[in-house]
Amino acid sequence: MGSYTVLQWATFFMLYCIFGWCYECTYCSVKSGHLQNRGFCHGPWIPIYGVGSCLLVLLTHGHEENLLYLFCVGFIGGTCLELVTGVTMNKLFHMRWWDYSQNPLNFHGYICVPASIGWGCAAIFLMRVLHPRISAIPADWSYITFVIINTMFYTLFVEDVILSTIGALELKERVARLAANSEEIQNLRKSIAEVYERLADARAELELSAEEFRTVQKTEGNVAAAKFMASTVKDSTLAVAGTVKDSTLAVADSVKSSVSAMASSVGGALSFPSTRKLRDLEANRERLEERLALLEDGGNEHSGKMHWWIKTMLRNNPEAVSEDAGFNDLKTAALKPLHEKKQNESSLGGKA
Repeated sequence: MGSYTVLQWATFFMLYCIFGWCYECTYCSVKSGHLQNRGFCHGPWIPIYGVGSCLLVLLTHGHEENLLYLFCVGFIGGTCLELVTGVTMNKLFHMRWWDYSQNPLNFHGYICVPASIGWGCAAIFLMRVLHPRISAIPADWSYITFVIINTMFYTLFVEDVILSTIGALELKERVARLAANSEEIQNLRKSIAEVYERLADARAELELSAEEFRTVQKTEGNVAAAKFMASTVKDSTLAVAGTVKDSTLAVADSVKSSVSAMASSVGGALSFPSTRKLRDLEANRERLEERLALLEDGGNEHSGKMHWWIKTMLRNNPEAVSEDAGFNDLKTAALKPLHEKKQNESSLGGKA
């Protein structure tokens, strides 16, 4: 294969990052049954494949015919690289992008013997089949071609790595906030459930009042209906005020007179106290649900809800795990739209 220049190594690294992404996405998509964009980054590249492939080419150059040597280098080198990368990323971000905990002969979910055997076989395939073709791609490129192509790819690649690192660090902070706010989240969920119950009662009360109003209006006319509405307003006022002062009764009577006059002129327009109660409950529900959505995203007044970059990172890696409390809840919040979409598609398919 001869010796390679720095620009050739740079090209090999990028090509293997892209081919590794293609392999990873294809394998995981077939395994899960839907398309996945895997990896730490958002673009079409996975750095660990680029690093591993370049190290393999460097360590096995001149030994391409020795299958046992290729297998051992791939077995040991791939395992060590996966272990070091997994531990480092877990230390930095409190998150593991892969998990072998369910595989036999694994070490803390970072590595396992079946995966190591796979790396050994992949090393043979790469050096005997893939790399001779990969190395032939830039063999006849001019210096200008190398510079243009590598500049284009590495500009996008470096930006992706920087933004993904920032996103992963923010994700770690959100997980910590989510765990710290777990008690408030539970209280909010209870409060929202209570508001929904009160909303149901308020709607039933409003419907009952409206039905009684229509009955009175139909049988006794607009004036009687207006008096009925005014009486309802008065009773509501007394229920709230209790027996505080006699002036409350005067206010209720005044409201009654005003409503009577208004109803006579407009033909008995509906304006029950339960209508305002219903609006207040709806406003309270929206406020509580907005607060809950913010906390479930691990956010606060300054950070806001999860932005697209973080959600995509979690959606691209549904098998990612973390020992931090709250991580699974945050991942569930990010994956919720996808699950709802899948359920809707299933229900539509069933109807069809």
